Amino acid sequence: MSIRELQALAYKQSADKGFHDDEPTEGPELLMLNSQRIALMHSELSEALEELRAGQPVNHTYYKYDKPTKPEGVPSEMADVVIRVMDFCGANEIDLEAIITEKLAYNATRGHKHGGKQF
Repeated sequence: MSIRELQALAYKQSADKGFHDDEPTEGPELLMLNSQRIALMHSELSEALEELRAGQPVNHTYYKYDKPTKPEGVPSEMADVVIRVMDFCGANEIDLEAIITEKLAYNATRGHKHGGKQF
């Protein structure tokens, strides 16, 4: 699947589960909703960090006894980040595939470590 197709699927699954019912389309309510969605993206990154702090290897997926089909670990949390980003972009009519392509092309023109940043 392309990024565009994955984005459409992430948005559709979210909508099918009711996460886009009765959404505001403008004004302070839309700003609040989008702010909450960005905060949720951040929380998924925090969950990945907590997996590392708990000693989980960065590339290890595991399953808990009480939820044997739910993947856990850093890879699962990173997937959640991407899914939330894709859903956000779908909800806001952002062509994520196009902007990723554009940003990669721009980044190719930048200098080594863009001014000395380590990460």
